[in-house]
Amino acid sequence: ISIILPRKKDHRHAPAAAMSVSLVLRALLRPRLALPARAVHSYPPESHVGPLETVISLGTFFVTVLVPSGWVLANMESYKKRD
Repeated sequence: ISIILPRKKDHRHAPAAAMSVSLVLRALLRPRLALPARAVHSYPPESHVGPLETVISLGTFFVTVLVPSGWVLANMESYKKRD
């Protein structure tokens, strides 16, 4: 994590808009310090996900996401027509 130190404010050389743009560009382009990798610890699940819960969750996903998008794609020609 890098620390930004305040600089002296000298408004004689550049307008405020140019200074703010340069500050944003400097913040975006400065090199980032790499954070150390954390160890991943995995434990057994607290409760088993059964087949019924799996079917319900996948069915809900299918109905809420894939059915509306499939309906739009199936009716694409009617959307292209100008009445």
